[in-house]
Amino acid sequence: MRGEPRLLIPALGGLYAALAPFTEPLIRLCAGLSMAAHGYLILFAAREANIAFFAQAGFHPAGFWTIATGLTQFAGGLCLAAGLLTRVAAVPVLVFLLVAIKFHAPNGFAWNNLGFEYPLFWSIVVLHFLVRGGGRWSLDRAIGTEV
Repeated sequence: MRGEPRLLIPALGGLYAALAPFTEPLIRLCAGLSMAAHGYLILFAAREANIAFFAQAGFHPAGFWTIATGLTQFAGGLCLAAGLLTRVAAVPVLVFLLVAIKFHAPNGFAWNNLGFEYPLFWSIVVLHFLVRGGGRWSLDRAIGTEV
C-alpha cells in the first residue's frame, strides 16, 4: 500500500498542512450559516409567501410545514455552524434535504433549472457531519460530549 501521493509542487506542502485544520470547520460554518439564512427568511421575512408555496406544492397543512421547515433550517443550521449537538441537528436537516431532493428531482439535476443539484450537494455535506460529528473546533468538542 502506498502512502500519500507525491506533490507535483512540493513547495505547496507547507501551505496545505497549515490550512488543513481549518477546512472542515469552515465547511461546517458555511453549511450551517447558509442553512440558517434560508430558515430565517422562511420564518421571518417571507412567511406568507412560503405558506402559499407549501400549499401549492401539496404540503398540508401549509402553515405547519412552513414553520417546521423554517425551524429545521434555522435552528439546525445554527447548531451545525456552532458544532453544537451536531449529529442531532444533522438528522432533521438531512431529512429536509432528502425531501427537497425528491421535490426537485422532476426538474432534473441542474440547480439553475430548479433541479436537485443544490440539495444533493448540501445533503452530502450534512451527512459528513452526521457521521463525523462537529470536529475539533466545535462546541461539542469544547463541552466534551457528542451523541
